[in-house]
Amino acid sequence: MQTIKQYQQILLEEQKRLEDLMEKTQAHLRHVNGPVSQDFADQATETENDEVVAALNHEAQHELKLIKFALRRIENQVFGICVECGERIQEKRLQALPHTPLCIHCAEA
Repeated sequence: MQTIKQYQQILLEEQKRLEDLMEKTQAHLRHVNGPVSQDFADQATETENDEVVAALNHEAQHELKLIKFALRRIENQVFGICVECGERIQEKRLQALPHTPLCIHCAEA
């Protein structure tokens, strides 16, 4: 069984990883490392790549919001309590998804 401090450390490390990832994806999307290619075929490939990177960035933003919410729940001493039903979230679920705000029953509903 992990302690709240251990979960907090895991969440902080994941927050840092996601912030670094988002910094890289946003730099890629702004074409910081160079201009868009002049060749039409290369532009099409770059556009497809940009769409994938944008989707990764969007997913990272969503997960980062969940992590920040979990860190606030730790501060408010309600971490591990389902925000829907108020029951404790199972330890196995927290180990797999430490940022989850829902117990398995509410997540499946």
